[in-house]
Amino acid sequence: MRKALVLSLIWLTAAGVVAAQTDPNTDPQGQARINRTPPPSQNRNGHDTGPPPPPPIPRCADLAVTTLGFTTTVPGTPLAAGEVALQYDVHNAGTSMYVASGGASQSLSLEYTTPGGTHQVATATLPPQGTGATAASAGGVSLAQGQSWRGYMRMTLPAEARRWPLRLKLSFAQSNSPYAARISDCDLDNDQVVVPRSQLPPLAPPPPS
Repeated sequence: MRKALVLSLIWLTAAGVVAAQTDPNTDPQGQARINRTPPPSQNRNGHDTGPPPPPPIPRCADLAVTTLGFTTTVPGTPLAAGEVALQYDVHNAGTSMYVASGGASQSLSLEYTTPGGTHQVATATLPPQGTGATAASAGGVSLAQGQSWRGYMRMTLPAEARRWPLRLKLSFAQSNSPYAARISDCDLDNDQVVVPRSQLPPLAPPPPS
């Protein structure tokens, strides 16, 4: 009788060890792991939380200047003898509207540089006359994203200017954009452009003797 009782105790002990080894809620040392906290890098669904998203990119205007070549004819008042005109395009390549306060001015200048310094050939005020809704007014000046100001810069091109690289340079007014960034121009690299020599007008014929 006593021997049977001892054998029963041994069997129950062995059965308990086997159950502990196969229980999914215990680790190999037999310690319960039901209420263990998951690692901090995982949420309740087992997915990595990862770093927070980056802040949004600020919106800003970006006035960019392009030359469209010289011409000897322009709309409206004809050019004078010996006068030429450079057609230009100033477009807003940014991500928001360009807005400048009333009375502010933007301008283009055509210039070249010699060892003696910088020489200005001609200037033009922006926006050009007759551009409708984008023209300057008491309420200010604006140029929507993707829109352009196009016009002509009239001048008499001096012979010396042909010997040096000509560049068309944009000067812009400080913006009063309603966006929080309040950036007038977010890319200064496209505020000036070299006029290709292929766009220069032909030399005028010499006057008759």
